[in-house]
Amino acid sequence: MPDLPGGRPGTAPSVILLYHHIAPPEDLPRDPERLRSEGWAFVHSPAEFQRQLEFLRRRGYQFVSLGELLGQIEDQGQEHPQSVVVTFDDGWIDNWVHGAPVLEKLGIPATFFVTTGHLRSGQPDSTRLSGGQLRSLADRGFTIGSHTRNHADLARVRVEVAREELQGSRLDLERVLGRPADFLAYPGGSFNARVVDLARQTGYRAACSVLGPDRNTSDSRYWLFRDVLSPGLNTLGDRYRLSPLTRRMFSFRVRDKLRKRLAGVGPGPDEEP
Repeated sequence: MPDLPGGRPGTAPSVILLYHHIAPPEDLPRDPERLRSEGWAFVHSPAEFQRQLEFLRRRGYQFVSLGELLGQIEDQGQEHPQSVVVTFDDGWIDNWVHGAPVLEKLGIPATFFVTTGHLRSGQPDSTRLSGGQLRSLADRGFTIGSHTRNHADLARVRVEVAREELQGSRLDLERVLGRPADFLAYPGGSFNARVVDLARQTGYRAACSVLGPDRNTSDSRYWLFRDVLSPGLNTLGDRYRLSPLTRRMFSFRVRDKLRKRLAGVGPGPDEEP
């Protein structure tokens, strides 16, 4: 791994990491439409995933659950330096096959944000985590959160549809898991002020965006900033995301995107700032 900033204890920023697929190259679909629609642009091999987590641990980062990070924010108004949260979006089956074993090997908690349409319909979907797999992950200490029922573009659908997607997915998960589903990730990063209000009203304790990098505080509880790191941790973007100085210098860019997102300017696609 390259020499990146943040090596001295207490000097590196806290980050919420966003992953989608964990799969070896031979498992990637050959169909271009599947590659596009299933988010395979965001893929780490199991070996890359493990090396990345081990690298961050060697650099002094402390892996915590999303609930623990929220506790830091509730207690002190902001996240602790060098805390790392691992999150996955969409609930792909490769998270179970390749991601969870790496996490358990390293003793690292994670949150899996999953869609629940297939759980509600009772129609199996071989590409996504089943109800039994979700229960097993929860029983093993992982957190399961909502990604709506149908990966809805919450900022564009009618308010009653958005409410049903949010409330319904919570109920689906609580029925399957037998425990509360407190956390949400906005599908495609699509949200605005109305969606934030609906997330609060439907009982979520916090919600994750795809905006970042920036520091998470009590103000960002319903648009928690997350970071996407490259598989090799060898890009300028990686240096930017793991440097406290650079993050502070360019936080105005993230805040400008947030202001536009809350005002409903732009579609809110899955993007990197």
